[in-house]
Amino acid sequence: MISSIRSLINSKFGAIFALLFIGLIAIAFALGDVSGSGNFGGLSGGNVASVGNKNITLSELNDSLERELRAERQNNPTLDMSQFVDGGGLDSTLEQLINRYAITVFGEKHGVAVSKRLVDSEIRKIPRAMGLDGKFSADAFRAFAQQIGVSEKAIRDDLTQNLFAQQILPAAASGPTAPDGMALPYASLMLEQRTGQIASIPATAFLPTRAPSESVLAKFYSENAAKFIIPEKRAVSYAIFGRDIIAQRAKPNDADIAAYYKANAAQFAASQTRNISQVIVPTEAAAKSVVAQVAAGKSLSAVANGLGLSVTTTANVSKESLTSSSTPAVANSVFAAAQGSVAKPARGKLGWAVIRVDAINNVAAKSLTAARADIEKELLKTRSEEMLTEMTAEIEDAFADGATISDVAKQNGLTVNTSPKLLATGQDISNPSYKPIPEMAAILPAAFQMETSGEAQLIELVPGEKFAMIAIADFEEAAPPPLNDVRSIVQQQWALSEGAKAARSAADALRKAVDAGQPLQTALAAAGIKGAQIERLSGTRADISREGQPVPPPLSMMFAMKKGTAKILAASGDRGWYLVHLTDVIKGDARGNVPMLIARKQELTGILQQEYAAQMIVSAAKDAGVEKNEGGIEELRTRLTSRDGN
Repeated sequence: MISSIRSLINSKFGAIFALLFIGLIAIAFALGDVSGSGNFGGLSGGNVASVGNKNITLSELNDSLERELRAERQNNPTLDMSQFVDGGGLDSTLEQLINRYAITVFGEKHGVAVSKRLVDSEIRKIPRAMGLDGKFSADAFRAFAQQIGVSEKAIRDDLTQNLFAQQILPAAASGPTAPDGMALPYASLMLEQRTGQIASIPATAFLPTRAPSESVLAKFYSENAAKFIIPEKRAVSYAIFGRDIIAQRAKPNDADIAAYYKANAAQFAASQTRNISQVIVPTEAAAKSVVAQVAAGKSLSAVANGLGLSVTTTANVSKESLTSSSTPAVANSVFAAAQGSVAKPARGKLGWAVIRVDAINNVAAKSLTAARADIEKELLKTRSEEMLTEMTAEIEDAFADGATISDVAKQNGLTVNTSPKLLATGQDISNPSYKPIPEMAAILPAAFQMETSGEAQLIELVPGEKFAMIAIADFEEAAPPPLNDVRSIVQQQWALSEGAKAARSAADALRKAVDAGQPLQTALAAAGIKGAQIERLSGTRADISREGQPVPPPLSMMFAMKKGTAKILAASGDRGWYLVHLTDVIKGDARGNVPMLIARKQELTGILQQEYAAQMIVSAAKDAGVEKNEGGIEELRTRLTSRDGN
C-alpha cells in the first residue's frame, strides 16, 4: 500500500485529494466546457453503487467518466473511452465517487459540520460566479452552471463533499513523524550499488525464412490489432474572424465624435499640472521648522536628511490627483504657491506636507479639430470591444439554439473552411505533405474535446482579438485499418514476433547454463547467436528512484534479484530478450549522511501520513457500508468497450 502511494504523491495532503477526490468543480474549471452526454443505454436511471444512505447514480458515473476522459485527453489527445475503460478508468472513477461519498457519510454520522453558509462562501469564491462589478452574482453563477452543463445542486454537493474531506483527512493524516530507526536502513538501501552483466539476444537472429500463410497472417493481425490502431481522426469546419470584421461598423461618425467631445469637455479644457518635491513630517511645528530652514538658505533635501527623512519628487501632478492622494488642504496650498516657492504646510493623510513647487506646466485647451484623431481612435477601440463582445455572445446563443456553423457564418459574412480528417497532432495520414494552418494549434485541441454530434462552438484564438467558430464535419473512430493497407508492416511484425519467441528460448537456455555455473561469456559464445552482445551495467537504488529520468529495465531488474542469479527480460516491441546476471552487491551505509537521512525521514513521514489518510477512507467506507451493482457496472463496461457486438 505504502509503495504504491509513494509512486504517485508529491505533497503531504494534496495527493490524497488528487487521487481520491477529483471533483467535478476542479475538472470543470480546468476544461471550461464540461457538458453531460446523456445516459448509457438500458441502465438509464439506475444506481451503480450505494454508500450508506446515499446512492451513486448511473448518470453521475456517466458525467464523471466523461470529465475524467477529458482530463486524460489533455495529455493524450487520441485516448478514447474504450481505451480509458480498458486502462482501469471505469474502476478508478467509481472508486473515487465511492470514497467521496464515504467521507461525507462518515462526517455526517459523527458530527462534522458543513453548513449551507459554508458552501455559499465557497461558491462566492468561484471566479466565473462574479458579476461585472467583481462581486458574487447569482445570475452569473447560474449562467456558469448552465454553461458547464452541471446543476446548481451538483455543484453544491461536490463542494459539500470537498469540505467534509478537507476537515476529516488532514486530521486523520496528522500522525507522528517517522522514527530515526526507520530512516537509516531506508537511506542506506538507496545507496546500495549493484553490478551485473546484460546479454542482449536479438529477435533478428531468429527471423523465419518463409513468409506466413494468409490464415496465419490474418490470425496474427486479429490477435494484435491494437498495435496497429490508427488514432481517431476528425475533419473540422471552421470560420476565423477578428476585430477587423466589425471595424467599419464600429467607426464613429462626426456626431459621435462631437458628442464625446462635449461629454468629456473637462478632459480637453485648459489645465495646469505641477512638478513638486515634498517631505512629510509628523507635526505642524516640524513642518514650520523645515520651511524656516529652507527660507534661510538650506536645500529641502539637506533639511530632510538632517531629520532622517527623504524627499520625493513627482512630475505633472494635477490638483485632482493630489487631492485624491493627499487632502484638499494640501492640494489647495500647492496650487496657490508660486513656482520655485515652498507652499504653506498643510496636513496630509500621513502627516504634515512640506512641498516645493519645482515647475508649473500649463496645458492649452484642445479644440474639437485638434482632439478629433484621439477621440476617433478611443471610440473605435471601445466600440469595437463592445460590438465584438456582443457579436460573440450572439454567436454562442445561436449555437445553443441549434444554429449550424454555416448559418451563423452566412449571417456574419464569414467563410467556412473544412480541414481533411486529421489526427489530434494535425497530421493527415492520407497526405503526409499536408501542413495545417497555424490556427489549428488552438482549433484541434478544442475540436477533439467536442462531442462528435454536438453543437458548434466559438473559441478564442487570441484572447479578445481573434476567434474561430468550429464544428465537427466528419470523423473516424480509432480503429485498426484493413489488413491489405498495412500488410507489409504486419508481415514485419509477425516475423519479429516469431523471432522473439525463438530468442526467448535461446535466452532461457543461457539462463540455465549460467545458473549451472557456466560464465555468461562462455555460454553465449557456445550458443553462437548472431548479433548477441554482453554489456556491464552498474547503478544504485537512488538511480532507479530518480524522478524524470528513464531507467533501463535490466537495471531495474537487477534490484529484484539475488546475487549470482540470472533472469530473462523481454525487450520492448518484440525486439528480443535480455539475460540479466547479477554479479556483485555492495551494501550502502548512510550513517553520517545527514542530508539524506533528513530527506528520507521527511519522505517516510509523508508516506505514513498518506497511509493514515488512506486508511481513514477505507474505514469510512466500511463504516458507511458500500454495495455495488456489479451487473450494472459490467453492462456499462461492455457498452463502453463495444464488446457486445453492437
